[in-house]
Amino acid sequence: MKFVHCADLHLDTAFSGLGDGKRAALRQAELRRTFLSVIELAKEADVLLIAGDLFDQDTVEAETVHTLCRGFASLGEIPVLIAAGNHDPLFEQSYYKLMELPPNVHVFGTEPECISVKDCDVYGISFGRSVQTEPLLTNFSATPGRPSVLLMHGDLGGSDYNPIDRVMVSQSGLSYLALGHIHSYGETKLGSTLCVYPGCPEGRGFDELGLKGVVCGEVTNEGVTKTFVPVCQRQYREIPVDISGLLTHDEVIRAVKTVVDRLEDLYKIVLTGETDFVPDTDVLSEAFSDCFFIKFYDTTKKPLEIEALMKETGIRGLFAQKLSQGLSGDETGRYARALEYGLSALAGEKVKIR
Repeated sequence: MKFVHCADLHLDTAFSGLGDGKRAALRQAELRRTFLSVIELAKEADVLLIAGDLFDQDTVEAETVHTLCRGFASLGEIPVLIAAGNHDPLFEQSYYKLMELPPNVHVFGTEPECISVKDCDVYGISFGRSVQTEPLLTNFSATPGRPSVLLMHGDLGGSDYNPIDRVMVSQSGLSYLALGHIHSYGETKLGSTLCVYPGCPEGRGFDELGLKGVVCGEVTNEGVTKTFVPVCQRQYREIPVDISGLLTHDEVIRAVKTVVDRLEDLYKIVLTGETDFVPDTDVLSEAFSDCFFIKFYDTTKKPLEIEALMKETGIRGLFAQKLSQGLSGDETGRYARALEYGLSALAGEKVKIR
């Protein structure tokens, strides 16, 4: 059985962190386009497996419903199997029940079910509510002698969102555990079962960095083969830039331009190092106005020459002497920041609070 395994699309995410409605609307449209990219991949497979959190919130746009139904229908007789997650649980008023889904789509219920696809058994179970502190499955085993897949949203790490019993999985006889809930790619082998999180197909914040995609693979009597396939429209990227010794905005801008190589991506630029210069992040952002999204965080420190400061007469020297006693103890970082902030204030400079 050839499969495409995806999860955590979170369609109609608000994207409130982008700061304006225009960029948020563009990202919402891109999520829908990413879904259609997954549909195109599924046209070469025997089944599309969706492991929950297809939707992100209670309010789903009519355009999203239309896109989903048209996309699923375009697969013809290729089945779409869905296990609802904590953001899109299956209950009487869920969109899975309100939408008129094409006949090739099956949403698993809140009790385990099994559907045969080609020569493989596909089991599945859905969340019935948004918080699932108890395991959805406590005693599960696949039919012996057949390739088998379990589709489920949950946490192998044991959180309050369907904590999965790793011993149960290792003894289940499953070929493949198709998971959702964790937004980064991950895989582990428990017994003979390959357990895979494809991650989210499209990053939605700076806690979801880098390439995002889906898993394409095949389950046979001999085992499982699979590959990660990137499908994201844009990447979230967090990049430190050392600006030690730089003293002008132009110098900082040139340093940042060496790492901002894809203007369509979303950047969190963390300025690091030691410098007497206090960059204005608004000035830096304006220099990258052609980038889809960029935000600067200044974590630089002022270079401190403690010995020289302590020899000064006047309030700067007295202040350095007073705080120097804490620079070698357990709270070195706190004392160093206090010294930095105090000296900046005494000089009438802008104090950078980190």
